[in-house]
Amino acid sequence: MAYDTASTGRNWSVPLGYGTLVAASLPSAVALRLATPAERIDLTAEGVAVTTRAGTVRAGIAILTVSTAVLAGDAIRLPSGTEAWREAAAALPLGRNEKVFLEIGRDTAFEPDSHAYGNLRDARSAAYSIRPNGWPVIEAFLGGEGARILEEEGPAAGFAHVSTELVALFGSDVASALRPLAAKSWSRMAFIGGAYSCALPGQSYARARLAQPFEDRLFFAGEATHPFDFTTAHGAHDSGVRAADEALAALRAKRPAFRRALLS
Repeated sequence: MAYDTASTGRNWSVPLGYGTLVAASLPSAVALRLATPAERIDLTAEGVAVTTRAGTVRAGIAILTVSTAVLAGDAIRLPSGTEAWREAAAALPLGRNEKVFLEIGRDTAFEPDSHAYGNLRDARSAAYSIRPNGWPVIEAFLGGEGARILEEEGPAAGFAHVSTELVALFGSDVASALRPLAAKSWSRMAFIGGAYSCALPGQSYARARLAQPFEDRLFFAGEATHPFDFTTAHGAHDSGVRAADEALAALRAKRPAFRRALLS
């Protein structure tokens, strides 16, 4: 109900992807390091120490934006006393949503920027974005049982499934025009573990619980912590702004010198 009430009914794609958008928005002085998962977070006299495969990062505070599957699991060792946060994350498990991309290899009847749906009576059916931005690709969005195909059987099975469905929709002539391009499987990625969060029945309060800071040194953000814009990119963004504001307030309260520097 909260999600439907907040919905604007508008969904816009990002032509070059969210990763490019986020990276381009960072200040030039920021050091961005990918493929460096955190393994442990400890509280220290100065703040926090985050242990990664590339070494330890020390800071006054840390903001966690990892998925609820990661928080509820054991991929990151958190400080003692964070059990309630792990329990809140477990009450907000990740669902299944995956994407398969097909290349359109020759001219066909596929109209640019069009959409189609497979068999609506089949829980494995996909939703298709056809030639987005005029590009010669088809994006197949699979949820639930359809996403399970990629998780359990792998990309080849996903490509075969959506190709069969597209042939059923558009005719056998398109079969030779479609080629596998790329597939995602968030559920099979150890440091993600699924797609968007979904509150278990009667557990929606866990979103607010998960959003609470720990010891004013560990702050939590991500779509799962947003009260009504969960499962959205803007919800994740806004929760990050909220967590950053909380972290800055905590630093100002604890560090007069830091406060004077901000006001100067």
